[in-house]
Parts: sequence; structure tokens; C-alpha cells
Amino acid sequence: MSGFFSQIVFLQPMILAALLGLPLLWYLLRITPPPAQKIFFPAARLLVGLTSDENTPSRTPWWILLLRMLIAALVIIALAQPVKNMAQGIEGSGAVRLVIDNSWAGAQNWQQQMDMAEELATQAEREGRDVYVLTTTPRIGLDDPDYIGAVTGKDALSFLRGLSPQPVPADYAAAARLVRERPSGTAIYSVWLSHGLDEGGKMGNLARVLQNQGALKVVLPAPEHMPLLLRPAKVNLGKDKGDNGVSVMVDAPSNIPPSLPVSVQVNGENGSVIDIQSASLSPGNLPQRVGFDLVEQLKSTITGFKVNARSGAGAVLLLDERYHHRHVGIVASAEDMEAAPLAEASYYLKRALEPYADITLGSIPELLDKNVSMMILPDVAAMPSDTLNRLEQWVKNGGLLLRFSGPNTAKTKDPFLMPVSLRSGGRSLSGALTWEEPQKIEPFKEDSPFYGLDVADDITVTQQVLADPAQDLEGKVWAQLKDGTPLITAAPLDRGLIVLVHTTASPEWSNLALSGLYVNILKRLQAMAKGSSVEVPEKQNSLDPVVVMDGNGRLIPPPPGVQPLPASGAEKAVPDSRHPPGIYGHGGFQYALNLGNALPRLRDVGSLPLGVERGAYDSDYEVDLMPPLLLGALVLLMLDWVVMIALGGGFRMAGLRKAVMVLAVAGGLVMPTQVFAKDLDPVKYTQGLYLAYIKTGDSALDSVFQSGLEQLSKALARRTSVEPAGVVGLDPEEDTLAFFPLIYWGVSPEQSKISGKAIQNIQYYLDHGGTILFDTRDDSMHAAGRNDDTINAQTLRHITAFLNVPPLIPVPKDHVLGRSFYLLDKFPGRYEDGQIWVEQNSTGGRDGVSSVLIGSNDWASAWDAYGDHSGYSSRRQNEMAMRFGINLVMYALTGNYKADQVHIPYILERLGE
Repeated sequence: MSGFFSQIVFLQPMILAALLGLPLLWYLLRITPPPAQKIFFPAARLLVGLTSDENTPSRTPWWILLLRMLIAALVIIALAQPVKNMAQGIEGSGAVRLVIDNSWAGAQNWQQQMDMAEELATQAEREGRDVYVLTTTPRIGLDDPDYIGAVTGKDALSFLRGLSPQPVPADYAAAARLVRERPSGTAIYSVWLSHGLDEGGKMGNLARVLQNQGALKVVLPAPEHMPLLLRPAKVNLGKDKGDNGVSVMVDAPSNIPPSLPVSVQVNGENGSVIDIQSASLSPGNLPQRVGFDLVEQLKSTITGFKVNARSGAGAVLLLDERYHHRHVGIVASAEDMEAAPLAEASYYLKRALEPYADITLGSIPELLDKNVSMMILPDVAAMPSDTLNRLEQWVKNGGLLLRFSGPNTAKTKDPFLMPVSLRSGGRSLSGALTWEEPQKIEPFKEDSPFYGLDVADDITVTQQVLADPAQDLEGKVWAQLKDGTPLITAAPLDRGLIVLVHTTASPEWSNLALSGLYVNILKRLQAMAKGSSVEVPEKQNSLDPVVVMDGNGRLIPPPPGVQPLPASGAEKAVPDSRHPPGIYGHGGFQYALNLGNALPRLRDVGSLPLGVERGAYDSDYEVDLMPPLLLGALVLLMLDWVVMIALGGGFRMAGLRKAVMVLAVAGGLVMPTQVFAKDLDPVKYTQGLYLAYIKTGDSALDSVFQSGLEQLSKALARRTSVEPAGVVGLDPEEDTLAFFPLIYWGVSPEQSKISGKAIQNIQYYLDHGGTILFDTRDDSMHAAGRNDDTINAQTLRHITAFLNVPPLIPVPKDHVLGRSFYLLDKFPGRYEDGQIWVEQNSTGGRDGVSSVLIGSNDWASAWDAYGDHSGYSSRRQNEMAMRFGINLVMYALTGNYKADQVHIPYILERLGE
């Protein structure tokens, strides 16, 4: 106890002299009589007018006196501004400059940096010294770090509390330039609150610039708290022995202590954690691999890795399609490849894709049975009709068919499943259509998915099959030779894609198969083999930001100032303030920009310029005791009020009510205001139309719903008389649903556990006129044929199993939903093949409006993409999705108004019937 009081210093000790007045206060309170009590005694009227010879005042109980004296003492002590762990004075007497390392590495010790920075700013305020604050990393969207000053300590505190770590490397050169451009007439004492890394090896230069204006102290974290960085493994999600192919590298500076424990988790879809593995880092074995033993089914669901108990963008590694292993089938015989490997095209294909994909060799039927996502046909020209039909249907369902040419293809007239028509015969150095010398490959154009890949000058083609120049090749040529003839062509087939390489997969016609470009082309193609909606990328000179990381490693929508990532050289790009880490993409191709992909080896702060003082972050920082003391005095004052009410009114009901009221007021002063905050304002939501959605708990998914409904609101305001006042996210367990005529429910696996209270709330809403559109967002609902049993579809069945949902049917062709505003025969969203289900017989009291609609076309994503005409689908499909959304709102508001026969002539006239 004595040690605790020895750490306390009073900033205003003279106020403590008021404690000497407590005895006088005790005497004054002691003679104060208690409240009079009413006693009904009729005979007391006889005593009116009589005076007593002696008046003896009543005494206040000693324990009440003690309570009040304690309140007064707490207030006096608090006003004296007691401080625990009083900070030492700052060196020197001039201005103080705080240099804050706020880069990605600073996030992992951010609280320590901020505690010490606030302590220094507070001490500078007490000493009356000006403060400068310099950050070393620009904020997202800006080019230069922040540099303010000279300001007071209080203003510096306000600025410091608004700082946050950034997800990009520090720019020490820009910070040094800012210091040089603002010279000071007097010496400035600088304190550099470092994260412990010498980023880019330029820390010494900035230190010398700071020293030119005064003394410098560098504060460093303990070795066990040094920043860690996740890097992709050399074999990304590959087949390394012992870890079943899933691994990641953990990097650290060399000054970490031996056997530093670290824990890494594998993240899956919707924020789930698939696996966690621990390891011990050794300074002599960095970066260190951490492996995970996962079954094949889980590999394709991995979205990234994270270091547990570490914050920041460096502790997160995002994955895109390039890292995921795809199941690739090569139409070839294993026996043939073993007999003459160097002569078989499958040998070169297998060697190129083996580190990045799961390879299976076999016939077309065998590969179709194994459900591969990409199939490669090296010079296959003929097959049975039933096999051809199965292969064509597989492509239409979303498969990627990659074909290579060869002698068989050149001899076949009108080959099957080709992206373009071919001229009969081939072109070679010795054929009818000849070259004088081998042709080189033209650099990839901006509209090619291979844009950005380097083309070596020594790659040549000696023979190829020619595309018919009479046909329309617009948008189908992904690569061409120097003479302009196509080398790689592609065309979509429903949801799938067919790609043709006009030369062989082996070195027979070209040395492409012996180059690194061959591997990179196959990697790009297998990354596009998603097994679902695959689209031909549009112009791809840049990759637009989809989501980016903030300084704490959380994915957020791109802030203003974030620019598209140039596709050329994207794989070598280093994140900066204009291109923070995150997911970038365009035209169906996505690229994960990570710090660990491009940052050089991590270096700790080694030798500093002569004269620089080193320091360490403290474990105990200065604590202002005034707020807790005043809060304690307030609580005791509330208790005194309760006691006086109880003494004045006894334990009658009126007295108890007053006591409860006082306690409620005290609770309102002490408890956070968030406890009493309600998301929904009943008055507000009765004064306008609000579109609503059910929140999933996934912030990224909820952001899509919010943005999509906002775009729908704007379209409604522009095109109809409906003017929504806003969009609201709802929690069915806590919020009242009755204010909203239509609710969009995008199904997520995280919603599988719905409480009984939420189910009752939803059922009451449906029974009293509300309408809910359930959207599984996975193209799983079909009127006939297949009915995919996806995770979202299972979640929907779990939700509706506890609801009284009437019988549903596929929406009829003459349903009013197709003509409530626009005339529609389909209702597309992100997907267009899914079926909408409605009530078989809507009750008359609802004007024919179905209480439940179920679909799977992911309408919210299409509405969201409508804002900039980008996203998963074409502009036309986004427009049709928006028209469906308008029809849906009008249907929920007007019911069967458009079902009246009086509108039939006008509808028939519009249809041209």
C-alpha cells in the first residue's frame, strides 16, 4: 500500500489545504437537524402557542457525517490533480517534436506508442513547451506524412487521438523532406516513438535530419514485441510433404529472442477459422514456414492467414485465385507419358502446373466424373458424340476448356468446341502458308487477361493453325504474333469459357513450352477456372480496388484517394498510400496485394548516428486519478440522497419510488450512453419509406446489401413516384420489423442459428402484412432440373423450418411481379438462371402480395454494381436486375393493382400482341 501512495504526485498540492476545513464541516453537519416527521395527534392543538424553556438541537447520525466528509475529501483530493507514475520532465527547455512510426509495423505496438506520446504531450503542456508532431507514413489517399506544429500540448493530444496506423510502409524520405522544408529558429528536442524496424534502410538519414535541429531520442519496443510479417510460401497451397500443401511463411527481424512463440490461423469464407497452428521462431531460421494439415475440400475455401495476437496489415495475408489449387484435368494417358515423356504434350503441361494445381490425367469421361474445374485438351480433334455432349454441357455449367493445336487439329475440318473458326491446314516454315523465319510473340494488349506478363524475345513459333479472318474476332484474341495472326483466342459458352492456343503444348511447333511465359499463362488460366460464372475480362490496363485493408488489418471499402493498381507489373508492386493492401480486380480477374509479397527482408534498428539516445517503452504510464475520484464522489453523493429519502419517507412506496428515481439518474450519469441507445427510432420510420435488410454479422456482406439497396433507392426516386428515405439494417431479435413493407434477406451461413425470439418476431411480421425476399445468393434455386444443395440453401431451409411458410410455386409467367412497373419475363441479378418462388395462393387481405419470396440470383450485388456499371455481370444484366428491384418494391406497395383487367389492352399494346 505504501508503494502505491509513493507513486502519486499532486499537480495542485495547495488545494489539499482545504482538507484542514473538514473538522469545521463536521461540526456544521453535526448540528444540522434531520427532516421533521409528521405525527397526526389531535390533542396537539392544545399545545399551540407554548414555548419551551430549552431548545436542544437533534444530532445527525455519525455514519451520515462520515459519508459526507468522505465525499468532501474525495472532491478536494481530485481538485488537487493527483497523478500516479508521474512522468519525468522532458529534456531541455525548448519545443518538443514527437515522431510517430505509424506504418504497418507500428500497428503491432500502437497502444504503447500512443500511451507514451500522450504522456509526453501532457508533460509538455505542464512545462509550457510547444509541441510538433511528425508521422512517418502518409494516410491512405495522401502523398505526404502529417506534420503539425508548433501547437500546445492539449492541441497535440487532440491530434494524437485522431491518429491510426496505416497499412503501408513508412516513407522516411518524405518525412525528412518535410523537416528540412520547415526549419526551426531554435533547437527542438525530438522523441522518435519507433516500431523497431529500419524500413528501407533509411532510418539513419531521417535521424540525422532530426539531429540537425536538436537532440534526438529513439524509443524502441522490447525484442519479444517486434513486428511480424506474413509472406506467401514458395509453394503456395502446394503439396509439400508433411503439411498437406497448405503453408505460409512468418518473417521477423533478427533481434527477436530465441524460440519466440507464434500462432497462425487459416481463415475461411465468411470470417470462419479453419485451423490454427503454433510454431517457435528462431533468429537463425527466418522466414519460417508454418504448415497446416487440411483435407482437400477445405483448401478451396481458404481466404487468407492471420497471426494471432498481432494487429496490422502485416499480420494478414490475403489469397486470391492464383493461390488456390484448382483441380485440373489433362486429357492424356499416363502410360504414354511414362514411355516417351519429352514427346508428350501432357508432360510439359503437368510440369508447368504441378506446383500450382492438382493434376489428373485421364480420358474426357474420367475427368468429367472427377468434377475438374479446368480441362486441357492437347491436340484432341475427335471424340464420340455422347462424350462431346457431356463436355459441352460441362463448359456451359462453368468449366474452362483449354485446347492446344497440333497435327490432328490442323487436319480436322470444323473442329468441335472452338472459340473461333479455323482455316483448314496449318501454317509453318515449310507449308503452303509459310513464314520466311519463325514468328515472335507480340506484347499482350491491355484487353488481354495476360496483360502485364513479360514476353521474352527468344520465344518463337514455327507452326500454328490459323483463325478464319472472315469472322468477327473482336474481343476474342488474347495473344497474337508479330505478324498479327492470333496465337491465343477465347470465347464464352454460357457460363463457361473455351480457350484455344493455336500452337502445340509441346516444343513441336514452338519453344513456348520451354519458357517461363508458358507457366505464367497456365497460372492465369487456372486462376480463372472457378467452376462457376466465368466471364471474358474486359479492358484490363488496371485493376480496380475491390476492398482494401486499414491499418489494423481489417477489410474496408476503398476510401477516397485509392487508385487502381496498374496491371503491368502488379505482381511486383509494393503497397503505398495510393495502393494499400487489399483485393484488386477487373473483368473477373482478382489480385491480392499483400505487404508480404513485396517487402524486403525485415531489419531491426541497428546502429544509429552518434549522439542519438536510445530508450524503451515503459510498462507503467502516467495515470490521471482525478476522473475516478470525482466519479467515486458522485456515486457516494447519490447514495447520500437515497439515504436521506429513505429517512424522510420511511419505507413507504413513495419513498422507494424516489430512491429508485435517484438511482436511475445516477446510473444514467455513470453508465455509458450506448447502453440506452436504440438503433430504431419509431417516429422516424413512420414518417417515410425505408428499404430494409437483415444484417448477417459479416461487415463486408452487410456493406454490399446497404450499398445495393441505396442504389435501388436512387433508381426508385429517379424513375417512379416512390422516394425512399433511406436504408436500414435490421436485427430480427432486437428490432421492430413492422415499419418496413419489404425486407431483403441475403442468406449467409452465419445466420444458421436464429433465436426463438427472432423467429417469433419474423413470424409476426409475415402474419401481419410484411414481405420478405430470401436470397441465397448462389444460383441454387431452379424450377426444374437440378436443385443445388449449397450451404446457403441449407441455411435457408433451417430458417424457414421454424416459420409458418405457405406452399410456394415458381413464379407464373402472368404473375403481377413481372408487370408491376416494367414488363419482365426474367428476374436476373448477379445470376440470371435462378428461379423465384412465390406463394401459391396469396390471401385476399394482402392484395395478392406474397409474404415470402425465395430466389438465389444475388440481387443486392447486382444493384450494388449498377452504381458504376461494374461487378459480376454485364451492364444489361445489371439494368435488368435494377428493373426487377423496382418491380419488387412496387409489387410490395401496390399489390395486385396491375392485375386488373383494365390494364390488359395497354399491356398487350406494349408487348406488340
